Amino acid sequence: MKIIVIGNGFDLNLGLKTSYKDFIESDYFNTLIEENNSLATYLMAKNNLNNWVDIEKEITQYSIDIQYTDANVKNDFRALKISLANYLKEAQEGEIDQESQAFKMIQEEIGTADIIYNFNYTSTVFKVAELLGIMDIGSKHSYVHGSIENMDIIFGVEDKARIYQNHIFLKKSYNENYGKTDIGKHLKDKHDLVFFGHSLGITDSSYFANYIHTLTFDWNMSQLKLYYYRENGYDEMMTMLDIYTLNNLTDFKHNNNFSLIDSSKK
Repeated sequence: MKIIVIGNGFDLNLGLKTSYKDFIESDYFNTLIEENNSLATYLMAKNNLNNWVDIEKEITQYSIDIQYTDANVKNDFRALKISLANYLKEAQEGEIDQESQAFKMIQEEIGTADIIYNFNYTSTVFKVAELLGIMDIGSKHSYVHGSIENMDIIFGVEDKARIYQNHIFLKKSYNENYGKTDIGKHLKDKHDLVFFGHSLGITDSSYFANYIHTLTFDWNMSQLKLYYYRENGYDEMMTMLDIYTLNNLTDFKHNNNFSLIDSSKK
């Protein structure tokens, strides 16, 4: 079985403005600030935030700093999610770069892929498939964290995040749609895997940590392709692999049919 795992870097590589920086500079986010949304105001003050992983870490800190039970906290979080969904719905309509590595990856891999696990909320995979004349992608595609089309996005922090106890609604697992995908089942066996635009970040460790650890010490003939974006992306991915393999990165590389691809090259 071949599995493709897609993260936000996929949309960015296609040339779409779906980054945290794009969102925070948008009118959607500015409206939250004007409405005195406490969470948006808190995030705006954190100038060192560069990506969605950073936001999830700061939401944890926000919960610790606020640390009181107030309906406004829950309402502000809900308003942020709605604003994000509305922004991404607009951003996904941008022009797709058909010379990008993301576009070429779908073109090359989709024919032999059995399933696509999409960590994005957007429908860009379908737009790429349409441009390529691929009609059956829907049967292979699965949203892990919901979609903006259905307005059911799963946004928040992991179970292990040390948030204030009354802020349970900040956890992804609080969402009634969380856990409906079968990615956990498929990541128990050895398969050909293609990761594009997903840094294997700690906020999604519940999906990948155990699986990658199991691949570390046994010879694995399955193919593992990891696309990264330039130097920082390579460093981030190596750091996460080092963590998940419990500092046995050498064994992981030796025991897997492993390749790293720079997605910034055309």
